[in-house]
Amino acid sequence: MSHTLTAARFRALADTLTRNAALLSAAGLPEVVTGVRVTVYRDVAAQLRLLAEAEPAATEGNPLVLVRQNGAAVVARRFEMLAGLLAANARVLTRRTSDVVMHRRARVYRDVAAQLRLLAEAELESAVAHRPHTSRPPLSNTAPDSTVVARAAVRVPRVRREFLEPLVTAIARHRRAGWSVARLTLWLRSTLRDPQTDAVHPCAERSFVSYVTSLLTGPHAHPLRAA
Repeated sequence: MSHTLTAARFRALADTLTRNAALLSAAGLPEVVTGVRVTVYRDVAAQLRLLAEAEPAATEGNPLVLVRQNGAAVVARRFEMLAGLLAANARVLTRRTSDVVMHRRARVYRDVAAQLRLLAEAELESAVAHRPHTSRPPLSNTAPDSTVVARAAVRVPRVRREFLEPLVTAIARHRRAGWSVARLTLWLRSTLRDPQTDAVHPCAERSFVSYVTSLLTGPHAHPLRAA
């Protein structure tokens, strides 16, 4: 049932946040760098576990709840709801205060909310991709040529070319496999994040990922010669 799936997703995300908090705590970095993020991760993980426990009871015995619901859609709505709550928390923390710690904590809450929205979008797009008789339009290539990489480099001038080339090639490969922009962004946010800073890597910004995927299917896309 959909509530069971939602509870499982909540627990899995709570486990991920708890694991990330433990890794940051053991990284040997200054507490001023990791402390706020660790606290927020653990706080959100605790909220997720409470939501997971309450999820089965949320629909039990309610005659207004439709039994047959799309599981991914339900999970996506719950993720969106939690993202909204975290964003609201961030606004409350920074209301009428210039305290640095409060603003750092709010920034992490907003970051986690953004991750939840990406997860919600990925859930919905995954469900659409697995519907019978539907498929993504074929892509014209499996990897970018030098023109695509050069145009992508303009968007991220501080990223070295030797790093950008394999990254764009990986994006092309995953797009060929049917990955959505949301899934690609989520993947890059998890693999490129620097634990020593709150900033998102420029190549993990959704706008950059969307731009690269448009280049891969646009007039500048050409098959790359086999390596």
